[in-house]
Amino acid sequence: MKPIWPALMLGIAMPALAQPAPQAAAEAANPARLAAARQLVGLLNLEQTFDQMFVPLMPVFAQAVIGALQGDLDTRDAMRVLLEKGEGGQDRFVTILSQEFFRSLRARYPDLKESAAAEYAKTFSESELRDLIAFYTSGTGAKMLSLAPDLQKRLAAAGQEIGRKAGEEAGRRAFERAEQEMLPRKAQTSS
Repeated sequence: MKPIWPALMLGIAMPALAQPAPQAAAEAANPARLAAARQLVGLLNLEQTFDQMFVPLMPVFAQAVIGALQGDLDTRDAMRVLLEKGEGGQDRFVTILSQEFFRSLRARYPDLKESAAAEYAKTFSESELRDLIAFYTSGTGAKMLSLAPDLQKRLAAAGQEIGRKAGEEAGRRAFERAEQEMLPRKAQTSS
């Protein structure tokens, strides 16, 4: 097995390596540039985009939390009682966790929008930001913004279907390969 520490060290170092040059950071801090980025972010309907991104992840998050709580010695018994005896069981708890996570996340949308504005300010010049604002306030840009949520839903559905097919294929191949590579030849022939 290959040691993981080189990859771990690289992963730790990457954020430092990815920092913008001092000049780019200073330009991003330019108040006019940041104001233009905030104006652009205000046009982009990010709340709707965030909702579309995060809502499908809520049950996944909830299941992960449940798994972690069930695996923790300090919470295992309480989880068993809650899921076995609580009204609605695990399905109800998944719903509650999803709703509470979404509520907490939505309360942080202003922070996400401010982070997005900072990233736009780092990425685009003030002039480019003004060009983007002009585009999104034009007829074509406004149409793009109004149709983007539906377009994103259709693209997400297509991506899910493609992902489902790829997952089925990869799972089948991985299982076949794992049997060949991981089981001794003798065990394969005796089954």
